[in-house]
Amino acid sequence: MLSAMGRMLLVLYTVLFIGGSDRLTAQPWAGIISQGRAIDWSAAGIPGGTPARTVICSTLTASMYGNGSADATPGIQGALNGCPSGQVVLLSSGKFRINSNVTVPANVTLRGAGADQTILDAHGSRGAVVALGSSNAYPNVSSSVSVTGGATAGSSSIVVASASGISVGTYLMITELNDPSFVSIQGAFGACTWCDGGLGWNGARVRGQVVEVTSVAGTKLGISPPLYGAYSRTPLATPFTASAKYAGVENLQVYANNTGYATNFAMSQCAYCWISGVEGNYADGDHVEVDYSYRGQIQHSYFSNAYLHTSGTYDSDIVIRLKSSGILVQNNILERLHSSIMLEWGAAGNVVAYNYMLANFDSSSTYWTTSDISSHGAHPQFNLIEGNSNISTHLDSDWGSASNDTLFRNFIRGTGMNCTPLSGRGTVVCTPVGQPPPDGPNNHGWWTPEAARSVIVDFLGSNYNSVGNVLGSADMAALYMYDDVGSGRLKQTRMAVAACAPAPCTAATRDSFGTAYNYTLGYGTSADTGSSGVGTITPYSTLFLHGDYASASNAVTWANGITHTLPASLYLPAKPTWFGAAPWPAIGPEITGGLANAFGYANAIPAQACYEKLMGGTDGRGSPLTFNADACYGQKAAPPVPPTNLKSVVQ
Repeated sequence: MLSAMGRMLLVLYTVLFIGGSDRLTAQPWAGIISQGRAIDWSAAGIPGGTPARTVICSTLTASMYGNGSADATPGIQGALNGCPSGQVVLLSSGKFRINSNVTVPANVTLRGAGADQTILDAHGSRGAVVALGSSNAYPNVSSSVSVTGGATAGSSSIVVASASGISVGTYLMITELNDPSFVSIQGAFGACTWCDGGLGWNGARVRGQVVEVTSVAGTKLGISPPLYGAYSRTPLATPFTASAKYAGVENLQVYANNTGYATNFAMSQCAYCWISGVEGNYADGDHVEVDYSYRGQIQHSYFSNAYLHTSGTYDSDIVIRLKSSGILVQNNILERLHSSIMLEWGAAGNVVAYNYMLANFDSSSTYWTTSDISSHGAHPQFNLIEGNSNISTHLDSDWGSASNDTLFRNFIRGTGMNCTPLSGRGTVVCTPVGQPPPDGPNNHGWWTPEAARSVIVDFLGSNYNSVGNVLGSADMAALYMYDDVGSGRLKQTRMAVAACAPAPCTAATRDSFGTAYNYTLGYGTSADTGSSGVGTITPYSTLFLHGDYASASNAVTWANGITHTLPASLYLPAKPTWFGAAPWPAIGPEITGGLANAFGYANAIPAQACYEKLMGGTDGRGSPLTFNADACYGQKAAPPVPPTNLKSVVQ
């Protein structure tokens, strides 16, 4: 599938320079992916994992607030504000009414008794239901300083024009002026002048990352992680202080009531913060928003349903944006959203791994296959997407460019089941299955035949890696298109499955409603059939493809001269405990005897096993379902230690 230009990129390297010429660290992708196209993804997430805090500073019971009849926000906030560092505010089982916003301060955990037991009944009209750190924190670009040295790929130190006000523990947003050779804010829908945060740069600095200052010697600053790439076009370092560090929320549910919240959970300028074992039971806007943050984790959680299923301000998803770096989104269930996980506006060096996604839809396009993982809004870079089971991955160019993301060992099914209702809160029904309303007025479930595509890379994407993925499914192979052929009659025609449209998968004729694709590369918008005039061969010619199984050809494609032995993971050193009895690795070209839907090349990842075996889920029907992270993954925090100095509870 690769062109001559693409094959030229397959230079073998055995090590990655990450801290200057005197520091070498072998990477699991060494010998497979070329240097400069990947980074050290083991640096994503909290070092050592989320803290297992055991000391309870305050215990609040739902009965204190009438089990949801009185506003519990002041009491919860007062307990959090008074909680000593490293301790926990514990909420009992029951319902807590939230009329405004709860903010978890630094070094404090807000913990419930379980997502199926502790419910935050959300009735506010703005911001986040639960914010980790400030929900309105933005770097001040007027404090930016020039980077005068060290701005090379892999550098772990830089020189700045002035280090005034910068100390160890300060965070820097590293940016440069857009490089027109591969960075653009002019996407299919126009210029994304806000993609660098709307901070006054007018979209001129969309590419960058967040680093932590580890040392200060005059104007020389040690930084972590090393720079993902070179920043040579008037680079700037914009310092900011984290609004919170090591703030966490665990084991509770947010129940949304469509009252106007922007998001259920938020991190903004938050470092080493986490969301674990939670449930989002519908969302007014998004489920999680992460802005200007560093090395946080979103894990072992269940995000189900939303009130919004159309494009716009919110995508009812987990969104990582605004240069956030090192965020780890792993082992979550995401069900019946608009999008599932979105990387946008300069998100860099993040890991999206082992998430199970199903039943996303757009209520205005009932036939349409809605992507659940997307790179959206200039200029995400160096993100790892590993081990997920999802419907469709769309590295789009709607609002600008992106580059250097890696897809590794994902099972991307290419179609999904849509079920009623398509708006509002209600019991989800998926049977009978057939043509969607209004053409099939009595049907409640249907497979999406339109825009059925596993991997889509739009015209402004470059230097992507696709390694060890399984593309297409038996569900995709069984798709039908529906044609009206006369009064009261419907014709069903089995759709073809193709690898590309046509080779070399760049902009030519692409069928949106008649052919399902494992890959399409180089088009404009999702609806582009090749007639938009914006297509380009760049996504194809710069793609490194190796070890992918494509259902269209029923074959694995290997690049010439590269080992066929793939590492189990590109960020985990070994099988994690939460994987339980699931095979490791779960997905890839060497897997045999796996799921029939994956032609044997993929097994159920832990999140899918939790959803199907413990929660009783299938295709979204009856959701939201009952969820408890400890029951699924054994991730319950250590038992609480009785406090020696219990803080009084503000009621």
